[in-house]
Amino acid sequence: MSISFRGAKKYKKHNGFDKSAEIHSPLPAPVYFFNLVQNTDVALSPLVEVGDTVEIGSKIADLESYDAMPLYSSVSGIVTSVSDTFICVENNMKYTAVQTQKTDDIDSLTTREMLWIIREAGICEVRNGIPAHILLGTEKTPEYIIVPTFDSDPYVSSPQFASLGNTEKILKSLNIVMKILNTKKAIIAVENNTKKIFSDFKLNLRYNENISLCSLKARYPQSRDDILVKTLTGKDIDKINTVILSPETLCNIYDALTLQKPVTEKIITVSGDDILPPNNYKVPIGLPVSSLLHDSGYTSPETVIVGGIVDGRQITDLDEPITSSTNSIIAFNDSSNIPKYRKELI
Repeated sequence: MSISFRGAKKYKKHNGFDKSAEIHSPLPAPVYFFNLVQNTDVALSPLVEVGDTVEIGSKIADLESYDAMPLYSSVSGIVTSVSDTFICVENNMKYTAVQTQKTDDIDSLTTREMLWIIREAGICEVRNGIPAHILLGTEKTPEYIIVPTFDSDPYVSSPQFASLGNTEKILKSLNIVMKILNTKKAIIAVENNTKKIFSDFKLNLRYNENISLCSLKARYPQSRDDILVKTLTGKDIDKINTVILSPETLCNIYDALTLQKPVTEKIITVSGDDILPPNNYKVPIGLPVSSLLHDSGYTSPETVIVGGIVDGRQITDLDEPITSSTNSIIAFNDSSNIPKYRKELI
C-alpha cells in the first residue's frame, strides 16, 4: 500500500517520465563555463591558466581545504579565460579524456581513504549541493539512510531517470555508504507511479533485510526533507538523525570508488510549455543553459526557471552554466502557461 501525508498536493505531472523514455545527449557547445563558486560561498582556486590544454576529467580548480569540492573539466579543449569566478574552455571537439584507474579491492580501503576518494571525485549531494564527503563524514551515526528515487515536483524527473537501469549500482553503493556511516538501516522511497523502478528494487532486495522499500503516493512536496523523514520514519526531522542521498549521488560515489571517476556530467530534466515534450539529458557540467534550451526547442523563452516549478529560481542570464547540483531547467515560451501554484506556500 502506498502512503502519503497530511496537506499533500496532487499536481498534474509534466516531467516526461516513462519507463520507455530515454536519456538524451545534448549537442556540444563551442564554449563551456565552469563556475568556481559551485555550492558554497567560497570560490575555488583555478589550477589552470589561459592557453592550457585540458581533457575530460582534468582537475581545473580546488582549494587546500578538506571541506572543498574540486571541479573537473567536462570537455577537452583550450582554456580561454580564467577569473575569480569562472574558467572558460573552448571545445576542441576531440573528446579526449583522462584515463581512470580501476580500484582492485574496495574492501581493503579504510573509511578515511574512501572519504578522500569521494572528496577528490568532486561529488555533491545533488538535492542540496553539500559535498558528499562532508555528509558521509558525520560523527553521529545516522539511524537511517534514506534514498528518494523521485522528485515530487511535477516538472522534474531526473532522479527517476537516474534510478532506471541503475538499481544494482545504487544498492552496491548504498551498502558501501552504510559501512562508512556504520548505519544498520536504510529506506528506499519510490513513487507509486514508477512501477518499473519499484519492481527492479524489489527484485534486488529480496535477500537484504537491512534495506526496506517503501511506495509513496505521487504528491507534492513528498520529497522535501522534513516531510520525507516524517512520512518514512514517523519522527520529526529534528528528532532523528538521518542522511538523505539521491540515486545519482550514490551512482557517482560508486563510480568514484570503483573507477576513480570524477563528476563531469549531470542528469537534468528540461520541461515547461505543454506544446514541447519534456526530456531528460545527461549534460556536461559547464554547458550553458541556453544551449540545452535550444536543443529542447526553447529558442526564445520568456521565463526560465532553474530547479522545481514550485520553488525554483528564475534566471535571466541564459549563459549561466550547468553545475553539479542543477537538477532541472523549466522554460516557458509563453509565461501565461506558468501554473498558478508556482511559489505556493505548502
